[in-house]
Amino acid sequence: MAEPAWPPSAAAGEQAPLPGVASGLGLAKFRDRLRIPPVIRAWHRPANQPIRIAAERTRVRWHADLPEVEAWGYEGSVPGPTIEVLRGQEARIDWENALAADDGAPATLPFDVVRVPPLPFGSVPFNADFATAMRPGGRSTTVATGPDSYEPLPGTATVGASTVVHLHGALTDGHNDGWAHNVALPGRVTRCTYPNEQEATTLWYHDHAMAVTRFNVHAGLAGFYLIRDWREHELGLPRGEFEIPLTLGDRNLETDTDGVFTGRVLYKHSGFQFAEGGTVGDVPFSGPFHTANATIWPVLRARPRWYRFRLLNASGTRTLRLALHDTTDEVFAPDVSVPATSPAFGAHRLAPAWVVIGTDGGLLPTPSTPQDGLIEFGPGERLDVVVDLRRLGGRTLELRNENGTVLNAQPGEADATILQITVRPGRERDEWEVPRVLSQEYHRYRHHHDGTLGIGDEVVHTHEHVWVGVVPPGTHGNLHPGLWELQELTDGAPVPDHDVIRITRTDGTVMALHPVARLFDDPTTIFFPHGAWAVWHLLHLGGPPHPMHIHMTEFQMIARRQWPLGPGGTVPGFDPATGTVTDPLPQPGPGRPLVGAAAGMKDTWVLQPGEWVSVLGRFAGATGSFMYHCHILDHEDHTMMRPFVVMAPGVLPLHRGHGGGHH
Repeated sequence: MAEPAWPPSAAAGEQAPLPGVASGLGLAKFRDRLRIPPVIRAWHRPANQPIRIAAERTRVRWHADLPEVEAWGYEGSVPGPTIEVLRGQEARIDWENALAADDGAPATLPFDVVRVPPLPFGSVPFNADFATAMRPGGRSTTVATGPDSYEPLPGTATVGASTVVHLHGALTDGHNDGWAHNVALPGRVTRCTYPNEQEATTLWYHDHAMAVTRFNVHAGLAGFYLIRDWREHELGLPRGEFEIPLTLGDRNLETDTDGVFTGRVLYKHSGFQFAEGGTVGDVPFSGPFHTANATIWPVLRARPRWYRFRLLNASGTRTLRLALHDTTDEVFAPDVSVPATSPAFGAHRLAPAWVVIGTDGGLLPTPSTPQDGLIEFGPGERLDVVVDLRRLGGRTLELRNENGTVLNAQPGEADATILQITVRPGRERDEWEVPRVLSQEYHRYRHHHDGTLGIGDEVVHTHEHVWVGVVPPGTHGNLHPGLWELQELTDGAPVPDHDVIRITRTDGTVMALHPVARLFDDPTTIFFPHGAWAVWHLLHLGGPPHPMHIHMTEFQMIARRQWPLGPGGTVPGFDPATGTVTDPLPQPGPGRPLVGAAAGMKDTWVLQPGEWVSVLGRFAGATGSFMYHCHILDHEDHTMMRPFVVMAPGVLPLHRGHGGGHH
């Protein structure tokens, strides 16, 4: 295959900062040019020669007005280099842990992890101090004491650098998948093989070390991995300097005792309790500053033509609701924020400006224009969009997050701004239009009433079912939400008096589900024979939204249904004290429609409270042990993660474990 003609964009380099615009959070907006990570093209390497990529200590400047500070990056870059491969050409990567301190010991985290104390118990319904946790600044008491100093989270000051890389969305055997226990210490190298037998798509690689994924990714260990093929190339999509990778995240920043930013990030989250004097839990981290490619509020200088944005939500917690706004004539009153409830919040949104062409697993069959110009995706999800700037010459735009944010934020609030786009005046000759047909490999998946599967025109007669329940914080007094691996109780089996989820079937009979595993190290219960199709049923019984990620293959969502929520935000009848639904849940009503990106090939989905989401995938092309988990990284590290196994069909019957399918 000839080398595709898409050279990388040049990095901004050490150019003088831009003039900027004042903000209410202590930093000026739009002082930095958008950084474009370096590119590693696997097809430039000699055949059979591995690519060596080191996780190493590096220096980064999060904003033009901040000093350089230490971070962790792959090959010295935050985000890591964008790795480009060709479909069907195997890539071998030697992932090196080079995160050693000056004395040779494992490096410790390049930031402090602190907990804001809970508010007095009973003063508010939920006593987490969100406003203080969201306020810019503060420091650990190990740095200085006094106001705005907080105790470090126990154990985090001595966390040493152990790493294991997960190529998120890759079809590869289990020993290449980044099993969370298989960490490497500094000086060690792990070789992984990626067959790249997937259609052109947007993947990403990131650290996946057990119990510290949230910290390692926050330190900078993430980057894009793009699979290209001729079918994508023939669509004529924007490329080269007009194809922009955007790794989106959020951060807070440390201040000294004089309130001056030190340049270091600060992992500051709020504590909470369920009982007066009880154990303190931690709300997952969210920060007031959005970042794009590890820069706070940067600027993309664009031309009036089509662009392709590769969007990655690399934040640990925040679900993004993205929109483009024309801010050329926008004016704010100083020191006054604009909430989402204000008509001014969405007054300048450019609804038709962009088109979704791809999701986690590849191109959509046809383009999808987002309703009202809003694109929502959670941590770990990717979106491939094209943006039409041809008629916006001379305009100033902003990419904003409209979820849980305000405009012109003040301390204690999260600012909606992510990125400014300044479009060169005039018009350019760009006659490209979005093709009516994108992927010719896409086939819609369906689960028929007779129990068969429809994969396009193909009928599949045998498949497995997996049941997973997400239970809210407070269940059995636990501080954090739980992930329950469920199995159906057979007819005649004794029904426990606790931890039973009862659901009414369409024929009026009742199905009773009971957890068989809750923690990562509980015995493995899910085994698939290689080649099996499986429907995963994800039941959200209450609590916050959860972006659920299943490793090893790509899926389609085949159903999304919704139960109404009762008091406390749980499904009606669910008792957190016993973990039981006493009266059977009815069949849920229709949920959010499966259109556009929701019907694409995906490996991660945001599961909303009260939803029953069913996804269908085939476990073929790889074998071994894999994981599934919530991609809120604090939740993943707090045990919302479980294993499953794909085995050779001839071996599985000899193994004591088995799947829970039907024929």
